[in-house]
Amino acid sequence: MCFFCVKDMEYNIRIANVREVPPGISLSRWEIMRYHGGEISVSLRSKFLPGRQEGIVTLLLTTAYTYMRDMMRHRLLDYSVAVDFEIDRYDELSIEEAGMDLPPRLMALMYAAAIGSLRGMLALRTANTFLKDYPLPLINVSALVCSHRTGRPVPDNIVPLTDLYYN
Repeated sequence: MCFFCVKDMEYNIRIANVREVPPGISLSRWEIMRYHGGEISVSLRSKFLPGRQEGIVTLLLTTAYTYMRDMMRHRLLDYSVAVDFEIDRYDELSIEEAGMDLPPRLMALMYAAAIGSLRGMLALRTANTFLKDYPLPLINVSALVCSHRTGRPVPDNIVPLTDLYYN
């Protein structure tokens, strides 16, 4: 259980569940066989959703590993995890049809825990492939929160590390 204060509002939060999201998982063995070096792009997408139960917020994280071949982008890997957070005072959070609007400090804490989970689960999934040498990079959580809050890409003067290239 983690306890912290956001603008005079106190929240108790804990990770209730971490799971892979099977429809969001795809390891392309064909593309892995055809890959002969070159730049690999790593991207990250996220979405906060109301959980299946009252008091649960789900953070869905999806990463994609792609490379260019014959002037076309080819996917090596898509991987998704869902992290369920149990939050007290859930009724005070802003829930919209497109997702959830959470306080920035709460989002940053949730992102940090979920990205750590994604990194570990991804390492297990890619352990027997050449992708084991391409771990999920460090991610600027503040830039993710900023991008999520504004709905716009991160400004150029902030390095988001949500799109990283391995050479």
